[in-house]
Amino acid sequence: MRNKNVFSIAALLGWTVSVKYVDGSLFFDFHRKTLSGVPFSFTAEMKDRKLENLIKEIESFVDAIDPETCAGEWMIQSGAMAPSRYQQAVNDMDTIRTDAWLLACELREADGKSLLAGLPWNQWN
Repeated sequence: MRNKNVFSIAALLGWTVSVKYVDGSLFFDFHRKTLSGVPFSFTAEMKDRKLENLIKEIESFVDAIDPETCAGEWMIQSGAMAPSRYQQAVNDMDTIRTDAWLLACELREADGKSLLAGLPWNQWN
């Protein structure tokens, strides 16, 4: 799969992507707005120019997100302390986590390594 396919898949899922080449590695910056319109981005490295490594980085990012912790940190940094803003921030981060997971799944599917392909057929339901 070519890098332009990463851009296409990300765009279909609502992400914009920029790429940087630093010290022999490719870094993909994924950007989008949260449900409440706050700009959000994360960076994932494509080690050895292998898509599998980029997917693993995205999955690691997804696993590391705790919506409540992220919302609390955002509130401290922004100074927005209203309880309703906290719940919106939690919802935003939960949605971002889901969107990033879908991105990883779609990239894996495009690379011919579907998550479902490794499961026994009787576990699909």
